[in-house]
Amino acid sequence: MAKLFYLGIVMVGLLSVGACGGQPWTVSQSRDYITLRWWNDEVAATEAANVANAYCSQMGKAMQWDGLEQHGSASVGRYRCL
Repeated sequence: MAKLFYLGIVMVGLLSVGACGGQPWTVSQSRDYITLRWWNDEVAATEAANVANAYCSQMGKAMQWDGLEQHGSASVGRYRCL
């Protein structure tokens, strides 16, 4: 159980560092969902899904893709934590 706690802390740290300068960016989040935005020519949708999966995993939930919107050269992905 302690290992899961420390793994969660590491994941939060990694996501925090990634949010400062990298993509995808978090648009909004709650315990039940996360919405991410990224530039299509710099980040693959699978990378965004990995970020969403890590976020949901922190709470012991599974990630489910909930939709993708295109805004010019940017994408906005919605993911649910179940």
